[in-house]
Amino acid sequence: IDLYKKGKIYRGKRMINWDVKAKTALSDEEVIHKEVNGKMYHIRYQLDVPGEEFITIATVRPETIFGDTAVCVHPKDPRYTHLIGKHAFVPMINRRIPIIADDYIEIEFGTGALKVTPAHDINDFQLGQKHGLEVIDTMNDDGTMNDAAPMYIGKDRIEVRKIIAKDLEASGNLVKIEDYVNQVGFSERTDAVVEPRLSLQWWVDMKQLSAPALEKVMSDE
Repeated sequence: IDLYKKGKIYRGKRMINWDVKAKTALSDEEVIHKEVNGKMYHIRYQLDVPGEEFITIATVRPETIFGDTAVCVHPKDPRYTHLIGKHAFVPMINRRIPIIADDYIEIEFGTGALKVTPAHDINDFQLGQKHGLEVIDTMNDDGTMNDAAPMYIGKDRIEVRKIIAKDLEASGNLVKIEDYVNQVGFSERTDAVVEPRLSLQWWVDMKQLSAPALEKVMSDE
């Protein structure tokens, strides 16, 4: 109560580690990262640009495309500079989204074009905050898809990953699938795959609270 009255404790929606099995938030210490053999999906997004048809993005989580609110490229990537400020369409639902630029993007990774899904990835959330993007949460608290993913409502996100790959291929939007080794977070409590998720939580502003400890450490050195 004392900290709240001093303005050090506040409530807000932030990205957390979510255990879809226990339906609870997890601290970073409760997330166990394991090396997993997965897949990298290369997906075509139709462009709203005269004379050009597609931009291809690479993702390990195609089931989250329904939450895409932008495509992001590096501002100095010669492949895409002419597309910055233009628009593309999210596959399956044809929602029009902007193509933005940010030096956060790694030009050499994947295709150099990133799908931005602010509700389902901490880095995407930060990009969304920076560029004022819409946030679309596509999942229920048990890891099933909600009505933002109209073709897959009620299906588990892991199951949808397999189904949507086939549907993307059938629609002509899947370019290829590659083997990919990835670090995946698992819940220490239930061993469920952890889902990054926006949640209304209580937070402590540590900037001023940590200052005396940091000063003490620095002075001891």
